[in-house]
Amino acid sequence: MKNLLLIFIISVFGVAKTDAQYLEYGLGIGTSVYWGDLNAPDFGANIGNVNLAVQGMAKLNFSKYVAVKANLLYGKLSGDDSNSYLDWQKQRNLNFTSSLTELSILGELHIFGYNFGEDNPLSPYITAGLGVFHFNPKTIFDENTVALQPLGTEGQGLPGFASKYRKVALAIPFGAGAKLQLTNTMNISLDVLARKTFTDYIDDVSTNYVAFDELAAGNGILAAQLGNRIGEFFGQSEPVSLPTGSQRGGADVTDYYFTAMLTLTFKLNRNVGLFGSHRHRTDCPKF
Repeated sequence: MKNLLLIFIISVFGVAKTDAQYLEYGLGIGTSVYWGDLNAPDFGANIGNVNLAVQGMAKLNFSKYVAVKANLLYGKLSGDDSNSYLDWQKQRNLNFTSSLTELSILGELHIFGYNFGEDNPLSPYITAGLGVFHFNPKTIFDENTVALQPLGTEGQGLPGFASKYRKVALAIPFGAGAKLQLTNTMNISLDVLARKTFTDYIDDVSTNYVAFDELAAGNGILAAQLGNRIGEFFGQSEPVSLPTGSQRGGADVTDYYFTAMLTLTFKLNRNVGLFGSHRHRTDCPKF
């Protein structure tokens, strides 16, 4: 990651002064996929976790090699122990869905360079940046949708336990893609990005169980029922008794999510200087 950032900085200052800059804007559609405590070990077994995502972006192309874009992504994340082939995970019986809203700034490095109107209409690139995202894990219980963060299902908020986690966190998006010129004003790009996040609670699962009676007394019966759902798996009306400190999740690795996006972008018809104040308009796409 550090080497990529260094290459990006050198490229900006090395070539941005000699090439014309221009603006693009666009819309994209694709998929978002969660990876955390509630996914199956085999990535292919998580097809049910694939959800629709959309994005809008604005991009400043500094040169034929370097661009920076602002991106707004909206999607959904989900995970379910029932998708796993591991017995212990099926018995844990946890699941969640969450809306996903992400705002990010990303740099693009076009490996072979790209300009409108040149003979290389296809340009692969690598990309990385920094984002902030909002999530809100929920589950279904007794045919009702229940928000999990306010409950403190791992004892959050009780004496001796951590505070309730925030629903806004930082992420580092990184990945690769390819950009293809369609007309003299329009591009299409396909990219796949991973996000390393700085939270382990996208799925509301991270550390340990709290004994049912202890959690019910401190955070309420609903928190205890949704903190330990093993009894539901076995069809029992009474919860399976687990002592406080029994492992529930894996706090040593934070959650990830991935996107695969197809994005259509349009070029503003006049080039701009880096700090120029030219006015711009958008041409209709020409085929």
